[in-house]
Amino acid sequence: MFTPPPSPGPTANFTPVSNPTSQSSIGPTLGAKKRTGRQFRRAVIIVPLVLMAITISARLLSLTPFSPPVPVSWHGLIADGSNRRPHRRHPLPAPQLPQSSSSSSAPSTSTSLGAASSTGISNQITPTVPSSPPPLPTPFPQPFDGNLAQNFSSVSCFNFFGNMTNTQPFRACRPFSLLLQSSDSFINAQQNLTLLNSIIWGTCNTSPGVAQCAANMGWFAASLKTACAQDLKDQNSMAVNTLAALQAFQVMHDASCLADPTTNTYCFLTAVRNPSPSDLYYYQLPLSILLPKSSTPSCGACTKSVMGIYAAAIQNSTQAPGLAGLKATYQPAAELSVGLCGAGYAKTLASSASSLSGTNVNILAVFLVMTTWTLLVFFP
Repeated sequence: MFTPPPSPGPTANFTPVSNPTSQSSIGPTLGAKKRTGRQFRRAVIIVPLVLMAITISARLLSLTPFSPPVPVSWHGLIADGSNRRPHRRHPLPAPQLPQSSSSSSAPSTSTSLGAASSTGISNQITPTVPSSPPPLPTPFPQPFDGNLAQNFSSVSCFNFFGNMTNTQPFRACRPFSLLLQSSDSFINAQQNLTLLNSIIWGTCNTSPGVAQCAANMGWFAASLKTACAQDLKDQNSMAVNTLAALQAFQVMHDASCLADPTTNTYCFLTAVRNPSPSDLYYYQLPLSILLPKSSTPSCGACTKSVMGIYAAAIQNSTQAPGLAGLKATYQPAAELSVGLCGAGYAKTLASSASSLSGTNVNILAVFLVMTTWTLLVFFP
């Protein structure tokens, strides 16, 4: 029988081949895994913290009140008055305007708008609200009755203003919001309470009615956004402030037409007659003009009613979107009024600070819970 030869043994010079995955390479691999684990645990802790910080920062920014828009000049649109404040001016020569073809609810008269009463404004008797249509001045005061400024950024915006101020749907509505900020004739009339009384009556009694006029002003506001897009982008004061006044037509109409039931006089006339301009400042709030901190309001029923109209408008879902100026000025005015006239004089809306305080408590509570959970899970 064949017997296989014995297996050859290792030679005398045999040297074992080292394994690539020898023990010397295991150490670094385990170290890398440990480092990866530690980095993962750190990431699990850090990522939620970073996310929470981002959330808190975003919330803080979203609740920061916007700065009020740059105010427009009281002198109208000819000069850029960054320091505008309500005031009465010395009478100027009556501007020469072609007679408006707008239909009037009352007979007209050729009353000179530049004629001031020889009696000081504070010594004049405030006339009562007319019980029948009074004679209205001809021409009736109109916005931009001075020379329109030429500093437009676009030709389309210049053309828009020229067309708007000469169109019947605009002139017939006699917008108080625009008269107050851009009509020389209206400002001059504040020297004569009898004349001013007729003008206010004319702004409150128009044909078409206030609902149609509000719709007209809304249309003009929308058209201005298109025609004056570049001017709005450039923060042209004429475009910016006219847009604000168009959007505030309804709320300023309602405020200017308020009458004091105890005297049956327009509240606006009472404010004009007051030697202190503080009550008059309240009518400027929708036009982005803050109430001066030095104001000393009379704390009468009229101003309280004006603030009530503003508060209702801000909380009205239909009116509120166009009242950025009033939103920026109302709360400081309400707080000042309450401080001087007592609690309940003006409605103070929920401020950003109070909302922020409650939000911070909730966010911090969630933050603490997540941090505690992370520490318990990964560091038992």
